[in-house]
Amino acid sequence: MRGHAASRPLCGSDHGRGAGHGPGRTGARGLDGDRLAVNTYCVSESREALLAAAAEEFAQYGLHGARIRAIVARAGVNERMIYHHFGSKEGLYGAVMDEQRRAIAEAWWPALEKAREMEPLEGMRYVLRSSLDLAIAHPHRSALFLQEQLAGHFGTLHPTSPEQLPAQIRELYERGQRDGVFRKDLPFVLAYSTAIGSIMAMGATSAKSFEFLAPVLAMGEDRAKELVIDQFVQGMTPPSN
Repeated sequence: MRGHAASRPLCGSDHGRGAGHGPGRTGARGLDGDRLAVNTYCVSESREALLAAAAEEFAQYGLHGARIRAIVARAGVNERMIYHHFGSKEGLYGAVMDEQRRAIAEAWWPALEKAREMEPLEGMRYVLRSSLDLAIAHPHRSALFLQEQLAGHFGTLHPTSPEQLPAQIRELYERGQRDGVFRKDLPFVLAYSTAIGSIMAMGATSAKSFEFLAPVLAMGEDRAKELVIDQFVQGMTPPSN
Protein backbone atom coordinates (compact mmCIF):
# COMPACT_ATOMS: atom_id res chain seq x y z
CA MET A 1 0.00 0.00 0.00
CA ARG A 2 1.32 3.43 -0.86
CA GLY A 3 1.99 6.00 1.86
CA HIS A 4 -0.66 8.29 3.28
CA ALA A 5 -0.48 12.06 3.36
CA ALA A 6 0.97 13.66 6.44
CA SER A 7 -1.34 15.58 8.74
CA ARG A 8 0.53 18.89 8.50
CA PRO A 9 -0.49 21.49 5.87
CA LEU A 10 1.19 21.15 2.48
CA CYS A 11 4.24 23.38 2.09
CA GLY A 12 3.64 25.80 -0.75
CA SER A 13 -0.10 25.15 -0.83
CA ASP A 14 -1.15 28.66 0.18
CA HIS A 15 0.17 30.37 -2.95
CA GLY A 16 -0.98 29.99 -6.51
CA ARG A 17 0.81 30.06 -9.83
CA GLY A 18 2.57 33.18 -10.88
CA ALA A 19 3.07 34.69 -7.43
CA GLY A 20 6.73 33.97 -6.70
CA HIS A 21 7.40 37.48 -5.31
CA GLY A 22 7.22 39.19 -1.97
CA PRO A 23 8.43 38.38 1.55
CA GLY A 24 8.77 34.71 2.35
CA ARG A 25 8.35 33.59 -1.26
CA THR A 26 10.69 32.38 -3.95
CA GLY A 27 10.01 31.28 -7.49
CA ALA A 28 10.37 27.94 -9.26
CA ARG A 29 9.19 26.78 -12.66
CA GLY A 30 7.07 23.72 -13.29
CA LEU A 31 7.49 21.42 -16.27
CA ASP A 32 5.05 23.61 -18.22
CA GLY A 33 7.25 26.67 -17.69
CA ASP A 34 4.79 28.47 -15.40
CA ARG A 35 6.26 30.15 -12.37
CA LEU A 36 5.35 28.44 -9.10
CA ALA A 37 5.34 30.24 -5.78
CA VAL A 38 7.15 28.62 -2.86
CA ASN A 39 7.24 29.55 0.82
CA THR A 40 10.85 29.99 1.87
CA TYR A 41 10.06 29.09 5.47
CA CYS A 42 9.29 25.51 4.52
CA VAL A 43 11.90 25.08 1.77
CA SER A 44 14.40 23.20 3.93
CA GLU A 45 11.75 21.10 5.67
CA SER A 46 10.06 20.16 2.40
CA ARG A 47 13.32 19.08 0.78
CA GLU A 48 14.13 16.68 3.61
CA ALA A 49 10.56 15.36 3.66
CA LEU A 50 10.65 14.72 -0.08
CA LEU A 51 13.99 12.90 0.09
CA ALA A 52 12.73 10.63 2.87
CA ALA A 53 9.38 9.92 1.19
CA ALA A 54 10.90 9.39 -2.24
CA ALA A 55 13.46 6.95 -0.84
CA GLU A 56 10.64 4.73 0.41
CA GLU A 57 8.63 5.07 -2.80
CA PHE A 58 11.56 4.47 -5.16
CA ALA A 59 12.72 1.52 -3.06
CA GLN A 60 9.33 -0.14 -3.49
CA TYR A 61 8.45 0.80 -7.07
CA GLY A 62 11.66 1.94 -8.77
CA LEU A 63 12.16 5.15 -10.73
CA HIS A 64 9.56 4.42 -13.39
CA GLY A 65 6.99 2.80 -11.12
CA ALA A 66 7.00 5.46 -8.41
CA ARG A 67 4.33 8.15 -8.72
CA ILE A 68 4.85 11.83 -7.98
CA ARG A 69 1.44 12.07 -6.29
CA ALA A 70 2.29 9.20 -3.94
CA ILE A 71 5.62 10.80 -3.04
CA VAL A 72 4.16 14.21 -2.20
CA ALA A 73 1.29 12.59 -0.28
CA ARG A 74 3.77 10.60 1.78
CA ALA A 75 5.92 13.71 2.33
CA GLY A 76 3.00 16.01 3.09
CA VAL A 77 4.20 18.73 0.72
CA ASN A 78 2.91 20.29 -2.48
CA GLU A 79 3.95 18.80 -5.82
CA ARG A 80 5.49 22.10 -6.89
CA MET A 81 8.22 21.61 -4.27
CA ILE A 82 9.66 18.73 -6.29
CA TYR A 83 10.27 21.04 -9.24
CA HIS A 84 11.56 23.80 -6.98
CA HIS A 85 14.17 21.56 -5.31
CA PHE A 86 15.00 18.97 -7.95
CA GLY A 87 13.66 20.13 -11.31
CA SER A 88 12.07 16.80 -12.21
CA LYS A 89 11.25 13.31 -10.98
CA GLU A 90 14.61 12.13 -12.35
CA GLY A 91 16.36 14.93 -10.47
CA LEU A 92 14.64 13.84 -7.27
CA TYR A 93 15.72 10.25 -7.89
CA GLY A 94 19.34 11.29 -8.38
CA ALA A 95 19.26 13.34 -5.17
CA VAL A 96 17.79 10.39 -3.27
CA MET A 97 20.55 8.06 -4.47
CA ASP A 98 23.23 10.60 -3.56
CA GLU A 99 21.72 11.06 -0.10
CA GLN A 100 21.50 7.31 0.51
CA ARG A 101 25.12 6.79 -0.55
CA ARG A 102 26.16 9.55 1.83
CA ALA A 103 24.11 8.07 4.69
CA ILE A 104 25.57 4.59 4.15
CA ALA A 105 29.13 5.90 4.03
CA GLU A 106 28.60 7.98 7.16
CA ALA A 107 27.05 5.11 9.12
CA TRP A 108 29.69 2.61 8.02
CA TRP A 109 32.72 4.87 8.56
CA PRO A 110 33.30 4.13 12.29
CA ALA A 111 33.38 0.38 11.63
CA LEU A 112 35.77 0.85 8.70
CA GLU A 113 38.16 2.88 10.82
CA LYS A 114 38.02 0.42 13.70
CA ALA A 115 38.64 -2.56 11.40
CA ARG A 116 41.76 -0.91 10.03
CA GLU A 117 43.48 -1.54 13.39
CA MET A 118 42.48 -5.22 13.54
CA GLU A 119 44.06 -8.35 12.16
CA PRO A 120 42.82 -9.02 8.58
CA LEU A 121 40.45 -11.90 9.33
CA GLU A 122 38.97 -10.26 12.43
CA GLY A 123 38.67 -6.90 10.68
CA MET A 124 36.94 -8.37 7.63
CA ARG A 125 34.41 -10.16 9.80
CA TYR A 126 33.79 -6.93 11.70
CA VAL A 127 33.12 -4.73 8.64
CA LEU A 128 30.91 -7.34 6.97
CA ARG A 129 28.87 -7.84 10.12
CA SER A 130 28.51 -4.08 10.44
CA SER A 131 27.33 -3.90 6.82
CA LEU A 132 24.81 -6.69 7.41
CA ASP A 133 23.41 -4.98 10.50
CA LEU A 134 23.06 -1.68 8.62
CA ALA A 135 21.37 -3.36 5.64
CA ILE A 136 18.83 -5.07 7.88
CA ALA A 137 18.22 -1.89 9.91
CA HIS A 138 17.55 0.14 6.72
CA PRO A 139 15.99 -2.24 4.18
CA HIS A 140 14.80 0.58 1.90
CA ARG A 141 18.42 1.55 1.23
CA SER A 142 19.27 -1.96 0.13
CA ALA A 143 16.13 -2.08 -2.01
CA LEU A 144 17.07 1.18 -3.72
CA PHE A 145 20.42 -0.16 -4.83
CA LEU A 146 18.89 -3.42 -5.99
CA GLN A 147 16.39 -1.41 -8.05
CA GLU A 148 19.41 0.23 -9.68
CA GLN A 149 20.79 -3.21 -10.51
CA LEU A 150 17.50 -4.27 -12.08
CA ALA A 151 17.57 -1.10 -14.18
CA GLY A 152 21.02 -2.07 -15.49
CA HIS A 153 23.02 0.50 -13.53
CA PHE A 154 25.55 -2.02 -12.28
CA GLY A 155 28.20 0.51 -11.24
CA THR A 156 25.97 1.73 -8.41
CA LEU A 157 26.50 -1.38 -6.32
CA HIS A 158 29.37 -3.13 -8.08
CA PRO A 159 32.36 -0.80 -8.56
CA THR A 160 34.30 -0.67 -11.81
CA SER A 161 37.71 -0.15 -10.17
CA PRO A 162 39.34 -0.79 -6.75
CA GLU A 163 39.69 2.97 -6.24
CA GLN A 164 35.91 3.22 -5.85
CA LEU A 165 35.94 0.89 -2.84
CA PRO A 166 36.49 1.85 0.80
CA ALA A 167 40.26 2.16 1.23
CA GLN A 168 40.14 0.64 4.72
CA ILE A 169 38.72 -2.66 3.46
CA ARG A 170 41.01 -2.77 0.45
CA GLU A 171 44.07 -2.28 2.67
CA LEU A 172 42.77 -4.92 5.09
CA TYR A 173 42.26 -7.42 2.28
CA GLU A 174 45.63 -6.75 0.67
CA ARG A 175 47.36 -7.12 4.03
CA GLY A 176 45.57 -10.43 4.50
CA GLN A 177 46.73 -11.57 1.06
CA ARG A 178 50.34 -10.74 1.91
CA ASP A 179 50.02 -12.65 5.19
CA GLY A 180 48.46 -15.65 3.46
CA VAL A 181 45.14 -15.19 5.27
CA PHE A 182 43.16 -14.34 2.13
CA ARG A 183 43.35 -15.99 -1.28
CA LYS A 184 45.88 -14.44 -3.63
CA ASP A 185 43.93 -15.64 -6.67
CA LEU A 186 40.72 -13.85 -5.62
CA PRO A 187 40.71 -10.16 -6.69
CA PHE A 188 39.47 -7.79 -4.02
CA VAL A 189 36.83 -6.26 -6.32
CA LEU A 190 35.26 -9.70 -6.82
CA ALA A 191 35.40 -10.63 -3.13
CA TYR A 192 33.94 -7.28 -2.09
CA SER A 193 31.17 -7.20 -4.72
CA THR A 194 30.07 -10.75 -3.93
CA ALA A 195 29.85 -10.14 -0.19
CA ILE A 196 28.28 -6.67 -0.31
CA GLY A 197 25.88 -7.62 -3.10
CA SER A 198 24.65 -10.59 -1.07
CA ILE A 199 24.32 -8.45 2.05
CA MET A 200 22.31 -5.81 0.16
CA ALA A 201 20.00 -8.51 -1.19
CA MET A 202 19.47 -9.90 2.30
CA GLY A 203 18.72 -6.43 3.64
CA ALA A 204 16.19 -5.71 0.90
CA THR A 205 14.38 -9.03 0.82
CA SER A 206 15.07 -10.77 4.11
CA ALA A 207 15.19 -8.10 6.79
CA LYS A 208 12.91 -10.21 8.97
CA SER A 209 14.34 -13.57 7.96
CA PHE A 210 16.68 -13.86 10.92
CA GLU A 211 13.81 -13.34 13.34
CA PHE A 212 11.92 -16.08 11.53
CA LEU A 213 14.80 -18.52 11.05
CA ALA A 214 16.43 -18.27 14.47
CA PRO A 215 13.73 -20.34 16.26
CA VAL A 216 13.59 -22.81 13.36
CA LEU A 217 17.36 -23.27 13.48
CA ALA A 218 17.28 -23.48 17.28
CA MET A 219 19.79 -20.66 17.62
CA GLY A 220 19.76 -16.98 18.44
CA GLU A 221 19.47 -14.29 15.77
CA ASP A 222 23.00 -13.08 16.48
CA ARG A 223 24.45 -16.56 15.96
CA ALA A 224 22.57 -16.93 12.66
CA LYS A 225 24.12 -13.68 11.41
CA GLU A 226 27.58 -14.85 12.44
CA LEU A 227 27.14 -18.01 10.37
CA VAL A 228 26.22 -15.89 7.35
CA ILE A 229 29.41 -13.86 7.79
CA ASP A 230 31.35 -17.12 8.14
CA GLN A 231 30.27 -18.08 4.62
CA PHE A 232 31.54 -14.82 3.15
CA VAL A 233 34.88 -14.88 4.98
CA GLN A 234 35.55 -18.55 4.30
CA GLY A 235 35.13 -17.87 0.59
CA MET A 236 37.98 -15.35 0.84
CA THR A 237 40.39 -17.71 2.59
CA PRO A 238 42.64 -20.29 0.87
CA PRO A 239 41.38 -23.88 0.78
CA SER A 240 42.75 -25.98 3.61
CA ASN A 241 45.08 -28.81 2.67
